[in-house]
Order: sequence, then structure tokens, then C-alpha cells
Amino acid sequence: MAVITISRGCFSHGKEIAEKVAEMLGFECVSREILIEAVRFFDISEKELLRSLHDAPSVLERMTHGREKYLSYIQVALLEHVKKDNVVYHGHAGHLLLPNIPHVLKVRILAELEERVKLLQQEKKISKDEALAFIRNDDRERANWTRYLYKTEISDPGLYDMVLNIGRLKIKDACDIICMAAKSETYTSTAESRKAVENLALSSHVKAALQDICDAEVRSESGQVYIKVKGQKLRKTGGASREVQQKVREQIRADLRREITHKVRKIPGVKEIFCDIDLPYYS
Repeated sequence: MAVITISRGCFSHGKEIAEKVAEMLGFECVSREILIEAVRFFDISEKELLRSLHDAPSVLERMTHGREKYLSYIQVALLEHVKKDNVVYHGHAGHLLLPNIPHVLKVRILAELEERVKLLQQEKKISKDEALAFIRNDDRERANWTRYLYKTEISDPGLYDMVLNIGRLKIKDACDIICMAAKSETYTSTAESRKAVENLALSSHVKAALQDICDAEVRSESGQVYIKVKGQKLRKTGGASREVQQKVREQIRADLRREITHKVRKIPGVKEIFCDIDLPYYS
């Protein structure tokens, strides 16, 4: 069958539609579960993960790439579900975290602002002005981090296969349209597309696991993991001879290779590891 990602603003009926579509198709429906699994996989703080997703990019995050780091953890957990196929995901950035997978149907749900405000007022028992301010702030934050991380606009229709506006189009109509598309040949998974998911899942897991060690390019093919690391810059010291400097560079590379191998070998699905690590260089 297919994998469906539902992108939506808060109080836009996206959760309701995702759950109904999953029920109609007999698919698994996931959202917050992905965050919990990311926390478990990488032993991180759920509070810190949520803060990174919801708050605007701070100066510190721009310097340390904190948000990219946490999103890579979410991608790993999401891909573990997607490997099983037949999934509806309505969490953070599903349409961006599953690139180049043919059987992923990417849906954007829109709703009129007035309707969203009413829904929020009913749930939170707050004033219209408070509800309006909350929704506008949430929309702004989502747009900011999409722009910051992916250099694109969350409102760009080109990011999605389908954009549905809940208004005249009722929730049941939207669910029927999504289900019909998901059952089409276009979004039917194949052996080749499922293999692409498995390869992406493993390479994403390896890359995420290495983030605190080095910045690596990673790809995988049937359990074989290929890791490329560019040489790191070292500060030259005046007293060391060229021979000593060369030995230091080689030792740093050997230590990094051992650390990478030790870390990656523990990841399920890894059969062989191929490391291409450039020698460090002196500035």
C-alpha cells in the first residue's frame, strides 16, 4: 500500500482526518509516538526535544545546529515505522523527513482561521483574542523553523501532492479523497521503493548516531554502510616537526575511525562498515 503524511496547522482538523483515514485504510496512525521513540532511541530529554521543535530558532541553535540534531532523531524513529508500510503520520515535517520515496503521499490540510479559532476556544476555554494570538504565533513558529531548516516555505504547494481546504470540503470528503489517492498505483509501494526506505532508515540512523562525533556523509545499501568524513582543521604549533605533525594527523584519523566503527557496529541492520576519512589538516 502507501505511506501518508498529513501536514497541518494546529486546530485544522488534521489529527481528526489522519485518524479517520488510518481507520478507513486499516493503517497505523502515528504522531507523538515518534517523539517518544526518538527519546528512547537516543536517550535524550523529551522536554528539550519538544522545546527545540516549538520554539523559534535561537542564536545558540544556529551556532550548534541543535534543531537539526533533534529532527534527525525524529526522522530515524519515523523511518522505523515507515519501513513497515501502511502508515499515516501527522506529526512534525513528515513531508520533509521522507524525501525521494515514491510511495509517500504528502497531504497538506488547511482550514479557515475563524473555524480554527472556534475549535481552540472550545477546547481551551479562552477568549477569541487569546485563541487568535495563539494560532498566529504557532503558525509563525512552524513557518520559521521550516524556513530556517529547509530553506523553503511551509505554504509552498509544491511540497505536497495534495492540498485540501476544509470548509466547503467536509472532513469526510477529504478522507475519501486521500484514501482514493492512497489506493492508486502511483502510491503503491514496490520492492524497490521499500528497499529505498530501508536504506534511508539505516543511513539516517548512522548519521544521527555520529552527530556528536563528527559531521559525516552516510549512505547505505543492503546493510553496507559507507561513511565519508572530511578532514578537520587543526591549529599548527610552531615547535612540532613535520614528521611529528604527520603522526599526530594519522593518530587522530585512526582514533576517529575506531570511534566511528565502535558506534556504528551497535546499530541494528549494519553488516559492513566502510570509512573514508580524510586526514586532518593544519590551518
